[in-house]
Amino acid sequence: MEYITFGPVHLNVTNLEKSIHFWRDIVGMQVISSSNPTEVGTSERTLIVLHPDAKTHYKKGHSGLYHVAIHLPGEKELAQLLARLLKKGWKVGPTDHIIAKSVYAKDPDGINIEFAFETPNRVVEYKFTEDDLKVIDDEGQLRSPIEPLNVQELLTHLDGDNREHPFPDKAIIGHLNLHVPNLQEAYDFYKQIGFKEHFLLRRQGWGDLGAGGIVEHRIAVNVWAGLNAPKAPAGTAGLKYFTLKHDSIERLNKALTHFRNAVATNEGFFLEDPAGNEILLSPNNS
Repeated sequence: MEYITFGPVHLNVTNLEKSIHFWRDIVGMQVISSSNPTEVGTSERTLIVLHPDAKTHYKKGHSGLYHVAIHLPGEKELAQLLARLLKKGWKVGPTDHIIAKSVYAKDPDGINIEFAFETPNRVVEYKFTEDDLKVIDDEGQLRSPIEPLNVQELLTHLDGDNREHPFPDKAIIGHLNLHVPNLQEAYDFYKQIGFKEHFLLRRQGWGDLGAGGIVEHRIAVNVWAGLNAPKAPAGTAGLKYFTLKHDSIERLNKALTHFRNAVATNEGFFLEDPAGNEILLSPNNS
C-alpha cells in the first residue's frame, strides 16, 4: 500500500481554450469545472487543473517540471488512448520503460505528458553500475529502461473499431519527473517529505524515489536541464503546483517537522522544493 499518493497537478497555460481542447477533445478527459481555473479528469477524480496565467510557452533549460505521468488501469486503455491520439493526428512518443509501457505527448504549450501502464511483472532485476542502469526482464533479456515501444503489439489489445474511447475512470496521477538544479539536495528534500529512496545515479544525473508500492517510481529528480538550472521566468507555461496526499495525519505531521516554513491553508500546507517547485501537502481524506 502506498503511503503517499498524488492529488491534482496544477498547470500554468497560455491559452485556456486550446488547453481544454487538448485534454477534452484530443485526450478524451471530462471537463469537471469550466470556471477559471478549469478542472479536467474523469468521473472519479480531478487530474489536471488549468490556470491561464502563462504568457509564454514551456521553455527548456530550466528547473521545474520534466513530465507529469498519468497512469492508466490497463494495457487495453493505453492502446485505446494511443489509437485516439493517432486518429487525432497528435504527435506521440511511444516508449517501453520495461517497468511500464508509455505514450508521451506534449500539450499545446509544450508541457510533456506521459500516459503509462505499469508492468512490474516484466522486471526481474535492476542491474546498477556507476554509469548505467539496465533491467533484466521476465524473458531473461538485458534491457535498457528506455526503448521503442512495440506499437503494433500494443494495438492488438484494442476491441472493435472505435478509436475515440473516453479517458478511463480509474486513471490517476502516477508520478512526476522534475528538473532540479542540484541532484542530492532535491533527493534529500523528497526523502524528508516521506518518499523512500530507490536509487540515485549521479553520473546519469537522476534519482528515483518511491512510496512503498510495488513500483518504487513516484518522484524522479534529474539535472538534465543543466547543473544549477534556474527557474523559468515568471509567466512561463509549466507546473504551478502539485498535490501530495499522505495516508495519515501522523505521517503528514512527521513530514511537516522538516518544513517549519510550510504555509497552512484550508487546502493543506504549501511549501517549495529546492528547485522552486510548489507543493501542496494534505492528508489523503481531504
